[in-house]
Amino acid sequence: MKKEIQALNHHAQNLQDGSFNTSANQLRVRELGPLANTLNSMSVKLQKERGTLYQRELLLDTVLQSSPTAFILTDANENVLMVNPAACQLINTGKSFVGSKLSAVVANQAELAKALSKQRQGLVRLHDETVWHISANHFQLNHKLHWLYLIKPLTREIRREELTAWKKLLRIIGHELNNTLAPLSSLAFSGQQRAQELNQSELAQFFDTINERSRELNDFVQAYISFAKLPPPILEVMNWPRLINQLQDLYEFELEGELPALEWRADRKQFQQMLVNLLKNAHESGSPPEQIFLLFSESKQQLTISLRDAGGGMNDEALENALIPFYTSKNMGSGIGLTLSRDIIEAHNGAISLHNRPPGLEIIITLPKA
Repeated sequence: MKKEIQALNHHAQNLQDGSFNTSANQLRVRELGPLANTLNSMSVKLQKERGTLYQRELLLDTVLQSSPTAFILTDANENVLMVNPAACQLINTGKSFVGSKLSAVVANQAELAKALSKQRQGLVRLHDETVWHISANHFQLNHKLHWLYLIKPLTREIRREELTAWKKLLRIIGHELNNTLAPLSSLAFSGQQRAQELNQSELAQFFDTINERSRELNDFVQAYISFAKLPPPILEVMNWPRLINQLQDLYEFELEGELPALEWRADRKQFQQMLVNLLKNAHESGSPPEQIFLLFSESKQQLTISLRDAGGGMNDEALENALIPFYTSKNMGSGIGLTLSRDIIEAHNGAISLHNRPPGLEIIITLPKA
């Protein structure tokens, strides 16, 4: 009996130490067999629960590491205990700041520091015009106060809501204008024909002017309507040589480096329209065609397209508002070319950005793997 008790005590100590892969020796435990079986069953159950808990922790860590939401855990004294890559990228240029004071790390980002110090939910617009939602929650961990900060990017969601509102307005205005322009154009054409029959050249010229302006206004309206009715992209494997040949038939530019070697999927028509818009802008900037460069670079996860010109770039106001619907710095511009380009690339889950790079402007487009 004494040996049985010693064997059971040894097994119990293993369980207490977290070693769940041992069992009571059935050859040495006879009188206390039921108790030994109970301990063995408990050991198997605890081992399974530990494995399940480990898998859950691994899954949670994978989610945190890949999440675009910045995650920061601190103690009551603002000492940072845990961060994910999104937080490192947002706050500390990709470097971990575990062990630092949170207030010290964000000291050079006034808006973010102010928002975090309030320790409550709210929106913050950072210096690069991106919009973020901040939530702060406190809880007890090991009987000690901790703070969890979640900083979620909202720029794309807000822009999508803005575009949805603009498109709804465009559809309504386009419908009303079409109802007016169609009979007006028809009457102008009929009046021109009648004036020509009566040899009233001056009156015929008058109606011809009305008809021409109606056509131009209709083309203008149709351009907006096409932007408002952009369909979801139909993805297909991109044929880059064919696309470049088609673009060079329309606009002159220099291709730098090699075309993408990996397989990338996108809507061919929409992608072509986007690049046509950007090349058109580059030519209208006054840049010599031989100084307009298109460059591709790729990794396994992302394709980057860079378009550079030598047209002098944009002033600060134009650069800040260039992607806003209807904004234009051109006398005869419609203000939808860049907005449509952004709408197309964001429908592909990509992004577009503009930068002044003397002697001109650089437009950077990123496309993730489909």
